[in-house]
Amino acid sequence: MGSSFYVSADREHAGPWAFTGEQVQEIVLRHWPDATVSSAYEGFLEIVADTGADRPAELSFNRRHGVFGFEDRGSPAGPLTVIYEVVHELAPEVPVVWWIDYDVDLQPLDLTGGREAFIGSFPA
Repeated sequence: MGSSFYVSADREHAGPWAFTGEQVQEIVLRHWPDATVSSAYEGFLEIVADTGADRPAELSFNRRHGVFGFEDRGSPAGPLTVIYEVVHELAPEVPVVWWIDYDVDLQPLDLTGGREAFIGSFPA
């Protein structure tokens, strides 16, 4: 069983993101009209989008806690592309952090340098 990564606002320094699941869905479908955004699991959005990365992005958004999550399945570029576009549009001034499921040592992600810097600030 693989690990999972999580991405959220840096709550310690900025509080939670103020956007809604509906806003996340709207942005995902605007950028990737063929994407699937499902709310089959209560409190979660399940997102599958072909972002042009080596495989479709598969990730979730926890509506209650404002946290994106995705599994460690090769390159994180697809899920991080979706997360970047959502956060860049809805909360560009809010610092972003990530962590892995077995270690809650929060690490920053660079939202200010553009999408490539954002993806590049995540260890491959």
